Amino acid sequence: MNNLNVGSGDRFHTGWVNLDCRPTSPKVRRHDLRSGIPFPDGSFDVVYHSHVLEHFSRSAGLKFLGECHRVLKSGGILRVAVPDLECIARL
Repeated sequence: MNNLNVGSGDRFHTGWVNLDCRPTSPKVRRHDLRSGIPFPDGSFDVVYHSHVLEHFSRSAGLKFLGECHRVLKSGGILRVAVPDLECIARL
């Protein structure tokens, strides 16, 4: 299985491909996601990102999600984690 962790920060998976704009480990590849995802179409079974989407504007976020979809294999899984807006609003 070929998996991609996008915007991995200091929580990366050693068996996955990990990207971040400011890597904290040599196991994480430096890449600015504003320029897309640097892999061919259909490269990954899973694309995961946590607390990345909220750093994009609406239009850039839609483009980024399109990139996530593009690099997924047919039937692949996209898992997205974002902050809990209800909790933030209550605070």
